[in-house]
Amino acid sequence: MYCLIRIFASCWRIDARWHRAAILPKAISVPALAALLTACATQPAALPNVPGFAAGFFHGFVAIGALIASLYFHIRIYAFPNSGFWYDAGFVLGFGLSTVLVFLWLLPRIGGFFTRGN
Repeated sequence: MYCLIRIFASCWRIDARWHRAAILPKAISVPALAALLTACATQPAALPNVPGFAAGFFHGFVAIGALIASLYFHIRIYAFPNSGFWYDAGFVLGFGLSTVLVFLWLLPRIGGFFTRGN
């Protein structure tokens, strides 16, 4: 513990004789300031015809293919602006379903959970 305190003290050019109480406010203030500044981020107001849950589900389902296609064409895998939580929920569910289906499709081709022929 003393070595860690000494490293923090040398980073902030504090006398090495100072103890943990002198370093603690600075060690807490940097992450607290970062969290406070990220809380100020805003999203534009929802427009009337923005993608919702169904579009998010579809975009999540085709996200792997869209990621590969985005290397060759100018496409985005995530719609912005969107309806917020419901688009995100659909995207996560669609991506999760596509990942499970790809895994289930590949499972028999890689030998299943157990190897054959020990």
